[in-house]
Amino acid sequence: MKKIEVLGMGCPKCWATKKLIEGVIKDLKVDAELVEVSDLDEIVDRGVMATPAVFVDGELKCNGWVPTRKEVEGWLLEKRVESKMQKPCACLYYAMEQAKMIKKEPSLYKLICKECGISFSSNVQKDYCFECEKKAR
Repeated sequence: MKKIEVLGMGCPKCWATKKLIEGVIKDLKVDAELVEVSDLDEIVDRGVMATPAVFVDGELKCNGWVPTRKEVEGWLLEKRVESKMQKPCACLYYAMEQAKMIKKEPSLYKLICKECGISFSSNVQKDYCFECEKKAR
């Protein structure tokens, strides 16, 4: 049984790719499992730069365009088919920006004052809270 994974955030091109593959599986009567992957972390971890992306048995087959019916048939029947790359979908560009923001270093540090022991936040590493700094001046 083949495992086919469609990676995408759910835009029209991602949806069209999934429907196309479902149709080809049904028409060819191929024993295959179709999995939809929409988790942003998993998409980014796999190195996908544009969606929709299709993996067949763990191998990247398409990245950033809706495949043609002949391409999908070739993947399922293990035939070599010439690929016609189209313009990538915009949904991954949005997703990649979100991923960059999530993985960014925090801008505030959670600190504990060495003098009074209270917990405080600051955008710089420091030993004393703002009140204790004022008292020391």
